[in-house]
Amino acid sequence: MKKTIFIFFILFSTFLKSEDISWKKYKKKTFFYQKKIPGWCTVEKSEKMMNLIYNASPEICVEIGVFGGSSVYPTAMALKFLNKGKIYAIDPWENNECVEGYDKNDPNYIWWNKINLNKIYKSFKKMININKLSSFCQIMKMTSENAVNFFKDESIDILHIDGNHTEQKSFLDVQNFLPKVKKGGFIWFDDANWNTTSKAINYLQENCEFLPNMSINNTCLLFRKF
Repeated sequence: MKKTIFIFFILFSTFLKSEDISWKKYKKKTFFYQKKIPGWCTVEKSEKMMNLIYNASPEICVEIGVFGGSSVYPTAMALKFLNKGKIYAIDPWENNECVEGYDKNDPNYIWWNKINLNKIYKSFKKMININKLSSFCQIMKMTSENAVNFFKDESIDILHIDGNHTEQKSFLDVQNFLPKVKKGGFIWFDDANWNTTSKAINYLQENCEFLPNMSINNTCLLFRKF
């Protein structure tokens, strides 16, 4: 009996080790391709996002502010590895929505007003199709204000906020979507070191647990809803 248990333990340990190696290789391939996708998601951020998904095994993930999909891609790839869950990618891909709330002399207004977002949107859809991620990614081409009503209260496992960074818009995203996150669910907030996002961050700190070990410096913070 003891011998049987010992053999089972060895086989199970080998299985876990092979799974771990497989996951590491999968992430490495994901990071390699990610470099070709328009956006600002670093490898460090991608790995932490993927590891969170690997460990939390979420059903519903939501990202506000997609652009070229550099952070949607590793999220969807992690879901694909688990063969479960879906990322809802919310972005209007409209210049007028991106610049709303900015002064016309603000560098953000100038940059977002010039970029060809239709081209970015098409490249994003192509990337999703090429990587066979359609089953794990639902594209929602609309503003976050319009998208929020598609989600039930306490239905979201992981929320990623990276939309319009003006004080009003960033705070509105947090205020609107936090009730949609499950208790114990996770919230990523990008560009948390901007002056204009401080109101949104303060609101999250009041209503969630800050997870410094999973966060990335002071730029991308992770919270867990009380």
